[in-house]
Amino acid sequence: MSDCEKLLLQIASEFGCKIWVCEKIGRRISYIQGLKAGEERYLPAQVVFENERYAVMCETEHVSKKLMLKAKRVIECVQKGHLSKDTQKASQRIC
Repeated sequence: MSDCEKLLLQIASEFGCKIWVCEKIGRRISYIQGLKAGEERYLPAQVVFENERYAVMCETEHVSKKLMLKAKRVIECVQKGHLSKDTQKASQRIC
């Protein structure tokens, strides 16, 4: 399990949400396989934090400042390449 996956699990547990990472490709966003955590909440997905290349999506009732800061850490982790080998392979197939 990668550092990014561990961070996602921690966030999902702390905030009781479903959270995942997407990569922006033009005007579309694509889920990055393996970078998700939490149980289905059946709530509308919200963008918690995004930059020019990635977005962290979440099913939660309330997006707090603390959740946004942790989502930013997830994107920083992904950008640094702290991914498991399976996630790296899946991400390369997307591009």
